[in-house]
Amino acid sequence: MHTSADLLKSTIRLEQLIPFLQEQNTQACAIVNSKLYGLLPFSKALRQANIHAVLGLSINVQWHERKVPLVLYAQTQEGYQHLLKISSAVSIREDDALPWKWLEGYAAGCVALLSSDDLAEDEDWTEVVSALNRVFGKHLFMGIARPAGVIAEKEETYVAWCETMNIAIVASQSCYFLRPEDHFAFEVARAIDTGEKLTGTMLSVNLQSYFAPTEEEWRSWFADHPEWLEASATMLASCTAEIPEMHVQMPKFPVPTGETAESLLAKEVFAGLAERFKQTEIPHVYRERLQYELEIICSMGFADYFLIVADFMHFAKENRILTGPGRGSSASSLVAYSLSITQVDPLVYGLLFERFLNPERVTLPDIDIDFVDSKRQKVIHYVAQKYGKANVAQIITFGTLSAKAVARDVARVFGFDAEILEKISKMIPNKPGITLQRAVDESQSLQGWLAEDEKHRRWLEVALKLEGLPRNSSTHAAGIVLAPSPLVNTIPIEEGHDGIYCTQWPMGDVEACGLVKMDFLGLRNLTILEQVRWSIYKAGGPWIEFELIPMQDEKTFQLLQKGDTLGIFQLESEGMKQALRGIHPTHFLDIVAVNALYRPGPMDFIPIYARRKAGKEPTNMLHPALEPILRETFGVIVYQEQISVTRSA
Repeated sequence: MHTSADLLKSTIRLEQLIPFLQEQNTQACAIVNSKLYGLLPFSKALRQANIHAVLGLSINVQWHERKVPLVLYAQTQEGYQHLLKISSAVSIREDDALPWKWLEGYAAGCVALLSSDDLAEDEDWTEVVSALNRVFGKHLFMGIARPAGVIAEKEETYVAWCETMNIAIVASQSCYFLRPEDHFAFEVARAIDTGEKLTGTMLSVNLQSYFAPTEEEWRSWFADHPEWLEASATMLASCTAEIPEMHVQMPKFPVPTGETAESLLAKEVFAGLAERFKQTEIPHVYRERLQYELEIICSMGFADYFLIVADFMHFAKENRILTGPGRGSSASSLVAYSLSITQVDPLVYGLLFERFLNPERVTLPDIDIDFVDSKRQKVIHYVAQKYGKANVAQIITFGTLSAKAVARDVARVFGFDAEILEKISKMIPNKPGITLQRAVDESQSLQGWLAEDEKHRRWLEVALKLEGLPRNSSTHAAGIVLAPSPLVNTIPIEEGHDGIYCTQWPMGDVEACGLVKMDFLGLRNLTILEQVRWSIYKAGGPWIEFELIPMQDEKTFQLLQKGDTLGIFQLESEGMKQALRGIHPTHFLDIVAVNALYRPGPMDFIPIYARRKAGKEPTNMLHPALEPILRETFGVIVYQEQISVTRSA
């Protein structure tokens, strides 16, 4: 199976494939995309359906002056490791073909399938097969393809020669779309990918038969050679490689001789907090909290993580790259504050460390770091240089054909002119999550346009089949994966940007393999702040240290009370401006509260908070025990910490 994960090279979606395979009593099925895209979801879905999943890859091998198409299956775990390396190697090379020497080096543990389809135009095919036979021996199979039951002219020649050479023969079928009626939509998908327009002569007659056969079709095509079907089943059953369940692969911070990550972290943390207080004696309550946090961090094996984050934050500060003060649950860590990862003292604001790390809920620490967006890449390069280029990658993300995108792309392939393209686009509402079917149901103008012409209705039929397919790949806006050893030992990679590799698998699949993901967020607001600071400095003004700006400034609060917050991170939407005008902030904690309240559910309490703050409504506590917990938010539960403390009270 070539699946839709292979970016417009197939229209076979997993959600349609699995029920089909189950109906056909399928025992085994192989995925053979041109990259290892979609491998983990395919493997999981087949396992859940109780179908044996075979992990495969379609490649081109460089044989003298030409490229030979070949399918490789991972027969053993060693073979799976080799598939990771082969796919990565091909994806990183400028030439998309695997050198013959590399094929020889990675052949162990793999089964090779050469399809008779790919030999039709090859005059000296015997030389190629002989060379492959020398590399793979009994693990080389000649796949005899009979798409739609059609027997190729040279089939007898292939069979006779393979029998002479003792090369095993199996029945094979490459599938690019699920059923015969999906062929046209597949051709359109290919045309979208190549940028061509579809004409009558462009329809690939030789590809019309590459659908997934039913059990009955499969058996009838090879009724005269049932032994090939058996051989195919045996070959697939022999491929037992699986994507291994991985524990967390924590990257290692380079520590001095005689130190451990844990001992170094403890030293750095206490030294950092002493520097914060400008005194060697740390207050008892802070020392207790630090020791508590360190105990949890070290027992969970996360000491290296904190050292790595602290290190690249130190690099950013050394290079005058502005970073955010910290956001999310990481702001509740005193260790993060002591290491200057965050600029928020959690004890001042009563933040609970358990929101960030909790031994009862084992999850990786998640520290989101904001950088000036124009200099974010500089920090990523530093991390790649320090921990090894092979160990660091940006995470891939896949764009899909949305309703508007698929409408325009299919219309373009159909040869509709620019005026019609614009008309179609306008008839599809600009609503989040809009689907093509919903657009048709809701738009009378679109219904009328479809009724005008058979070609218009054909356009819709194809567009509906292609909607939601993966369209293109790009890099995740923030995600960086960092491993203790080369990434190709765990996941496939490909060429990225600016000398940094990119994973072939998206974030969920990367994390499922136990790899540690860190978020390097590029924030436009920080860029604005940095430009303002430099402009003031270059004009002869002072160099502004943002950390030293007082939290109580009357002119700032006047701006906030008016809702004059354009360009202020998280406070610039119209709804937030209205909330600020209502709450009329006079203290930093009011800003914190409005930010927490302005989300679905809690925002219903904004008017109550505003009235109680203004003294227009009494603040009644349900119980005296709630007084110290809810006093600062006028009896309104705003924060998760308040819920936790209320429960214990």
